[in-house]
Amino acid sequence: MQMTRHIDVAGSHNIRDLGGYVLAGGGQVPWRRFLRSDSLHRIGPEGAERLHDEGLRAVIDLRTPQELETAPNPFATFPGVHFANLPMFDDLSPEALSRQEADGAHPLLSFYRTALEQRSDAIRSILSEMAQVKEGAVLFNCTAGKDRTGVLAAILLGIAGVERKEIVADYAMTAQMIPDLVEEFLAISRARGGNVESYARLLESPAPTMAATLDHITEQHGSVEAYLTTIGLPRSDMIALRVRLTQA
Repeated sequence: MQMTRHIDVAGSHNIRDLGGYVLAGGGQVPWRRFLRSDSLHRIGPEGAERLHDEGLRAVIDLRTPQELETAPNPFATFPGVHFANLPMFDDLSPEALSRQEADGAHPLLSFYRTALEQRSDAIRSILSEMAQVKEGAVLFNCTAGKDRTGVLAAILLGIAGVERKEIVADYAMTAQMIPDLVEEFLAISRARGGNVESYARLLESPAPTMAATLDHITEQHGSVEAYLTTIGLPRSDMIALRVRLTQA
């Protein structure tokens, strides 16, 4: 079967496989091991069955319990799929995001740095949960599949040893996937009288922002592996993740 990065499921915008990226030592990340996604609340029973048929066996929802209540994840009660709600942040409202500042840089950069340094316990728990999955694909999602999901995808690809430019490109690809979703979010903000211009910046996926995020990891910790050691991810979990990301 021909594998594709984007898995086109009705009701979703941004389900993508991390497989196929070239590894530093040769070979590539195996397909259908890790999937990144936007919210799945609109996919319907057929879409859920399609993903299960593609090998999905675990779903980790990075959204807050409030977000999950508003837009339920269909895999929370799906037979044969392990589900866990492990929020990366407690408050992901546009207002909270817009308060982030990064010394004149893109406002998302401060958000990503905050995720890495202040929500390291959550990141450790999420990665440990992923490491327990022995077979099939693990899907991790947030609302747009961009920010929380993007940080986790970058860490996973870093564990695998994928080249920096490919990690950045994987993040930036989201801009091609979610234009309709962005318009929907902006329309909601406009109707509520929000600052649409500021909010629009938070819905971008600029490559330099992920590049700067990777620079932050290197400057502060030396490498992705060193960062994960610093935040207390067990060595056994890191090895398990690397095996799933590098061995067919």
